[in-house]
Amino acid sequence: MMEHNDELDLKKMVGNRNPFRVPEGYFEQLTQQVMQQLPEREQHVAKQQSIAPQTNSQPRARRVQMRPWLYAAACTALAMMLGVSYYFMQSPATSTDAAPMAAVTPATNVAPAPDNSYIDEVADYVMMDNAEIYACLSENY
Repeated sequence: MMEHNDELDLKKMVGNRNPFRVPEGYFEQLTQQVMQQLPEREQHVAKQQSIAPQTNSQPRARRVQMRPWLYAAACTALAMMLGVSYYFMQSPATSTDAAPMAAVTPATNVAPAPDNSYIDEVADYVMMDNAEIYACLSENY
C-alpha cells in the first residue's frame, strides 16, 4: 500500500510528461556524425579489388561444393572402420559353444544343461559371496 502511495505522489509531482528530451536538430545531425566517424570505405574497397584479380576463386568454390560429399565420405569410412573392428573384436565361436545347441535330440526333446561358467565372473563383478548367492536363489529372498 505504501508503494502505491509513492507512485501517486510521483505522478502528482511529475505528471504524465516525459522528463527526457532530445536536443533540437539531433536526428538531422546524427547521420552526418555517424558517417564522419566511419573509416574510409573507398580504401577498403580498393584493396579488395586489387587482391581479387590475383587470387583464383575457382578451387575455393569447388572445395565449398565438395564439402558435403567429403563429410559423407568421412562418415562412411568411420562407420566401416568401426564395423570391421567390431567384427574382428568378437570372440570366435568354438566348437564347444555350438555343440550344445545341436545336441538336442528329437527323440527325447531334452536340451542339455546350460553352461554356467559365466556365473563366477558375474559374482566377482558384483562382489557377492556364496551366502548371498544362495540367498538370492532361495525362494524366501
